Amino acid sequence: MSLKERSVQTEKFLRQNDIHTEWQSDYLNPDLDRFYDLAFADILKTLQPRPTDKILDAGCGYCYHTVRLARGGSLITAVDFSEAALAVGRQTISRAGIADRVVLKQANITELPFEDCAFDFVVSWGVIMHIPEMEKALSELARVVKHGGVLVLCENNLHSLDVAIRERAIYGVKKLLGRNLSDIKDTPRGSESWRQSESGGLMVRKTNMTFLAKFLEEKGLHEFARTAGQFTEAYTNMPSRTLKRLVYALNMFYYKHVGRPALAMGNILYFRKN
Repeated sequence: MSLKERSVQTEKFLRQNDIHTEWQSDYLNPDLDRFYDLAFADILKTLQPRPTDKILDAGCGYCYHTVRLARGGSLITAVDFSEAALAVGRQTISRAGIADRVVLKQANITELPFEDCAFDFVVSWGVIMHIPEMEKALSELARVVKHGGVLVLCENNLHSLDVAIRERAIYGVKKLLGRNLSDIKDTPRGSESWRQSESGGLMVRKTNMTFLAKFLEEKGLHEFARTAGQFTEAYTNMPSRTLKRLVYALNMFYYKHVGRPALAMGNILYFRKN
């Protein structure tokens, strides 16, 4: 299946409610709020946005992170391909009382409906990893950042301990038990796992950060900072909330006191446009 065909399948998949409900349960539940609040506070501390600055939240989903970005006091445009996600996002924005500072728009990140250099800052958290046409999406994000502006990405790290140990162990156990395995392909972009279903398909990429930085450098954006995100996503495999909370605590400790992005599953990367 070509990248274009997989993009079509991804768009079909993301029109459904099921995947967004799954992500909310695994990655956006209240137990993770403390981590996300701290991570986005640090992002805002780095960006230092002014009230007149314009921020694009690219791939906003249910808009939980949009609310966190809005704490910086700037004007936010939040886009997502899925109308199902945006429907919930509108409720999130309304409850937060920031509807006067946030514009929601349905848009595909590979074809953004904005002029060149339209935003002072662009933030995309955990989105590019699901886009088959990665280079096309990155080119669009780079295009809409102003010269002197900053693009912030949070992506999974191909060379993290989580990938090297936990994911390989899970793959080995599934193979031993004869379970269905995802279609995994090693590419210059990273390790790409493809999940196919009747409702479409979804890619999950563990990104080669060297490839990512080099590609954006060629688009005129240079990396000036990189920090750790979450150390591991092992909580997605934990059978109880107590065990999940232990993993959340480990992630918080690593983020606050260790912070080495090379070992962490999540990497937060900052690129400034020349």
